[in-house]
Amino acid sequence: MLTVAILGPVEVRRDGELLAVPTGRTTEVLVRLAIEAGQPVRAATLLEDLWPGEVGVAPNSLQAKISKLRRVLGDPGLVVSDGGAYTLHVDPADVDALAVLGEPADPVAALAMFQGEPLPAAGAWAEPWRVRLTEARLRLTEENAPDTVAELRELVAAHPYRERFWELLITALYRSGRQADALAAYRQVRALLADDLGLAPGPALRELESRILRHDTTLRPPTGNLPVTGGDLIGRTDDLTELAALLADERLVTVTGPAGVGKTRLAVEAARRAGGAWLVRLENARPTTIWPTIGEALGLSEATAETVLARLPGLGPLLVLDNCEHLADALAPIVDRILESVPGLRILATSQVPLGTAAETVHVLRPLPLPDSMILFRRRASRQRRTFQADDAVVEALCRALDGLPLAIELAAARAKALSAAEIAHRLDDRFTLLNDPTSRRPVRQRTLHAALAWSHDLLLPDDRRGLWALAWFADGAHLDAVEHVLTALDVPAAPTLDVITRLVDRSLVIVDESPDGRVRYRLLDSVRAFARQQSPAPEVARRAHAEWFGAAATRAAIGLRGQDQGQHLARVRTERADIEAALTWTADHDPALGLRIANGFGWAWVFLGGGRDAAARHRAALDAAVDAPKPDRVDGLLFTGWFEASGGDLARAEAGMREAIALADTPQSRARAHLFLAFVHSQQGRPADALTALAEYRTPTAPTADHPATSSALAGAPEADWESGAAWLLTAWASLASGDVAAARQACDEAVRRLGPTGDAWALSHAEALLGGLAQAEHRFADAVTHLSRAVKAAGALDFGAAAALHRANLGRAQHQLGDLTAAKTTLKRAADDAYTAGDLRIVALARVRLARILRAEGHLDQAESEIHTALHWYATAGGGDGERLAEYLSAALAADRDAAEAGAELDRVLAAARADGDVEITLLTLDRLALLRSDPALAAEADTLFPTARHLITDADRIDRAARRATPG
Repeated sequence: MLTVAILGPVEVRRDGELLAVPTGRTTEVLVRLAIEAGQPVRAATLLEDLWPGEVGVAPNSLQAKISKLRRVLGDPGLVVSDGGAYTLHVDPADVDALAVLGEPADPVAALAMFQGEPLPAAGAWAEPWRVRLTEARLRLTEENAPDTVAELRELVAAHPYRERFWELLITALYRSGRQADALAAYRQVRALLADDLGLAPGPALRELESRILRHDTTLRPPTGNLPVTGGDLIGRTDDLTELAALLADERLVTVTGPAGVGKTRLAVEAARRAGGAWLVRLENARPTTIWPTIGEALGLSEATAETVLARLPGLGPLLVLDNCEHLADALAPIVDRILESVPGLRILATSQVPLGTAAETVHVLRPLPLPDSMILFRRRASRQRRTFQADDAVVEALCRALDGLPLAIELAAARAKALSAAEIAHRLDDRFTLLNDPTSRRPVRQRTLHAALAWSHDLLLPDDRRGLWALAWFADGAHLDAVEHVLTALDVPAAPTLDVITRLVDRSLVIVDESPDGRVRYRLLDSVRAFARQQSPAPEVARRAHAEWFGAAATRAAIGLRGQDQGQHLARVRTERADIEAALTWTADHDPALGLRIANGFGWAWVFLGGGRDAAARHRAALDAAVDAPKPDRVDGLLFTGWFEASGGDLARAEAGMREAIALADTPQSRARAHLFLAFVHSQQGRPADALTALAEYRTPTAPTADHPATSSALAGAPEADWESGAAWLLTAWASLASGDVAAARQACDEAVRRLGPTGDAWALSHAEALLGGLAQAEHRFADAVTHLSRAVKAAGALDFGAAAALHRANLGRAQHQLGDLTAAKTTLKRAADDAYTAGDLRIVALARVRLARILRAEGHLDQAESEIHTALHWYATAGGGDGERLAEYLSAALAADRDAAEAGAELDRVLAAARADGDVEITLLTLDRLALLRSDPALAAEADTLFPTARHLITDADRIDRAARRATPG
């Protein structure tokens, strides 16, 4: 990013680094191009402006300056020549002179950009620009003029004909009690305008004189002792409106919110807009010194309850009590007494906890929304360094990490004097060192975020501190039962947990979120969490309790995920994703066996939600750490890891893991489950025959032993028997279809639905619906297939099963193709690929792309089809195969034949051999048809005719292009 400052000494920065621009005409060339940022300036114009009156100046002189400028900028592309003109590629918003000519979002920051006379490095050509910039500077000065008489006199002396400066001076004189001087200033400007210009004062000045003469009360200065605040109040318009309405109707309004949220700043601005107030700062007061502190703020030398109550009626209608949280109990009766004794008075208080009086109305101040946080950071950072620039993405991430707390944002912006936004964000890991402004003159608690939070922490009861320490180890908040568990480990009984949380909520340290299901969740702002972790005296106790809680939740989920409570457990996994990761991170070093149990317990959740490579890496890490875990946990760890590796494309490693699990399993149940998982891996490899073999092993009766009596299934009698048996029949239905046995597929599908129906498992039932669609396809009932598969997509999507929905959508696209709706099919398959990529399941991405290529080839879009096939084949090569690989290979060879039949035969032969080895009748038939056409070979045609009845369910009119062409060929 390039920024150019020309409102004073020329400064050029690239990506924040100051560049050394040579003085003289090179600098002037830069200024001339910058003032036309992004627009071409003809070489003739540059020569005329920069070498005025010099006859015969060669274009080489300009080219030499341009070359030098390009070297300085370090990127020749920033200054481009085209058609006899030069363009400086810089955003107009990044040239200070152009930024101030518009409507700056921050007039104060815009005014600060002027560092002397504008365009000092430019010659006479720049005079019209100087006039415009001078006018802009004066306009900004009027908007942000000082309110002291001395400074305003300097302004009217320098700009005697600008009536706005005279208005400000006259108003300031009147408000300081100098009415005669204010009227004398009016007479002075009236005479000046008449003598010099022959004009009368404008309507605003004349109206101001009239208001002074009639002592207009709106001209009076705000009453009280409110401090001068720096800059505008960003993002608090709604809060100010609500406070104004509350103060009009209520006598005691308390603004509550966490440390650093801006309660004091809001209260002062609300009081200012109400016409002024007396501000009482109570941060250093004690319960015994409340009355003296109030009296001191009111200017009383002898402050007692009686003298304060006698003084208040004549001071105005509003009293602001700031920082009341540490005095709430002692302050409440004092506030009640003040309100009773001074009937017309209203009180605006700021506190992290409500005062608790009957008259109180509470206004909760929340952190700033993200857009306002970003505006605040940019404005404050620009004050620190006027050339400050930052990408929106960096500022957004920074403001998110700072929780939208104005104090944290302003302290971070103070570091913009020496750091870029990216560097500030990078250092947030040590935020309490970073968020410290050593140059600030604000109160100590506002100079560092640590001090602000320490103030809140030190006011807590012992149990409440433990509550904060317990919540600190939850990465993204927690429900009450989880907090209770960790608090018990920190020696706080379960009974008072709700009271602890309630007090922390009252003190604005805990945020309450209500989920759509009506459950309440408690969380900490990131800064509060970081501080509480620093203060926690027993972090390992809390972290172990945190991990054990998720271990118990995982045990419940292992069973509950495969039944009617599936939705409830999945919702918890989605909500607790960050905390499950945190528990796994801690257990990897402290209790690997517990970590593996957590990973296995939530394994089916990650299957349903679409695990892929991320889930594979998570599970592999837990498995590798838990080398000494019990054998059944190791077996389950291998199985889930293999499932996710298969989904993520590492099929060879997935199969090896399944083989290892089978060898390690020492019970019939474990071995059976391992064969079920192996069958799934074979399904991803596109090997239906091997899948059926593994499923037969799954159902093989076990030999009787003393410990394991003979059963008709290795899993019979286990709680999960019906679910896993139903899943096995689903895989059997798929493998039977792929092998051409439609009758066996229908029988298996019926059996799967019979077993899975009573479980209420929505994930498994959506797959059963999809298989009904597959059967309809096999029977050429394509409209029914579209209906079934659409239901499967909808069911999986409603439960946010990303990978399952993508798979069903890929199958739906194929059914639409078979039905003849190619437009819908292409749209569906493209979305299936996109959704699968989002879910991290690359096998489905490849399958969808192959099916899309099949349509593109049929439509004659050979280049597009080849591109899709190339992408899919690359994935299959990387993954070690997969469902759809043989079709991809066939289409690749067929595309080659479409272009050059002579060279395609060998590749088709290779595809035919692989398809025969896999038992893939569809690809075998398609390849035979293509080779018969290519070679006019009657033997190949006869073999295809023989195979056709067996594969008829897989071949549709849309696929018989090659077959029809062969039959039409003579001989």
